[in-house]
Amino acid sequence: MNELIIHPSYFVDVISLIHIHKAKHLLIETQDSYVKQTYRNRTYIAAANGKLALNIPVVHQKKGHSVSYNSIEIDHSQNWVATHLKSIKSAYYSSPYFEYYQDDLELLFQNIPTLLIDWNLKTFDFLLEHLKLDKDLQNTTNYQNDPLAHRLITAKGNPLMILDSYIQVFQEKHGFLQPLSGLDLLFNLGPAAGSYLKSQYNK
Repeated sequence: MNELIIHPSYFVDVISLIHIHKAKHLLIETQDSYVKQTYRNRTYIAAANGKLALNIPVVHQKKGHSVSYNSIEIDHSQNWVATHLKSIKSAYYSSPYFEYYQDDLELLFQNIPTLLIDWNLKTFDFLLEHLKLDKDLQNTTNYQNDPLAHRLITAKGNPLMILDSYIQVFQEKHGFLQPLSGLDLLFNLGPAAGSYLKSQYNK
């Protein structure tokens, strides 16, 4: 895979990271419309009570109108930042590598942009940097309507692929959970995450 088109999502999920790891070039879709029930404003982590959704509240737009993704504002009237950070810490404080990335994670959450797409790009860069995925990135100048990109951003329905399991926190209680945020991979596997992503090619 030479080029992958991808919609910016909130702490991109592991399945998308497999495709990202395999691609040489990434084209970031910035010209699409905002669609609900996608990873644009949610991500999933493995918490003590099972799979937990972290949802970012957004400023509601007029119904019946197509709204561009790059104009969606985060609703900062709600205290979601503290809730999300607390949930992530609570879920992963006992994972093997959380302490190595905790300071950078807390620093990331100290400065939340106004626009959802800008925040998602910050979380995207965070994961690519710490997973050591050095990719050539470009933004789209017009909407690409790419089927794979659309499937990867969709949070509902069956996952695009079935992953091989790796050790997760609370796995003895809930079994292996997927699809989850790339944070799950980072905190559980650390430097070995890249090898895991590569092992999932062609599944």
